[in-house]
Amino acid sequence: MWFRKSKEQPLERLEREANDDFHLLAELGPSYFGAEHLVELHERLRWRMARFDRLQRLNMLIGLTAIGWLALGLGAMLAGWITVAQIAFCIMGVVLAGFIAGAWLLKWKYESRGELEYTLRTIEEELRRRAALHGRSAPL
Repeated sequence: MWFRKSKEQPLERLEREANDDFHLLAELGPSYFGAEHLVELHERLRWRMARFDRLQRLNMLIGLTAIGWLALGLGAMLAGWITVAQIAFCIMGVVLAGFIAGAWLLKWKYESRGELEYTLRTIEEELRRRAALHGRSAPL
C-alpha cells in the first residue's frame, strides 16, 4: 500500500494492458491474433526497432562526446589552463548524465533490442506456420 506506484484503479490498469497489443502478444502468444493483425504488428515492430536503433546510436554518440571533453580537460590541465579544464570536466559530467538518462529511457521505453527481435521472430514464425498450413508463401 505504501509502495503503490500510481493511483491507477485496477480496472483502468486492466484496460490499459488489454489495449497494449505487444503485452497481449507476450502473454497469450501469436496464435490468438488474426493474420492481418499480426502483419500490422510486424510492421509496427519493425518501425519500433528502427527507432530504437536510431535512438541508441544517438545515445552512443552523446556518450562518446564525453571522451572528447575528458581529453580536452586533461589537455587543458596539462597546459595549465585550469579554467578551461574545469569547464570541460563540468560539460563532461553533464554529457555523462545525459548518456545515463538516455540509456535509462531506452530501457524503460523499449526494454532491449533482444526483446524486440524475439517478438519479431515470434510473429514471423506464426505467419510462416499459417502460410504453410494454407499452402501459400508468407506475406513478409
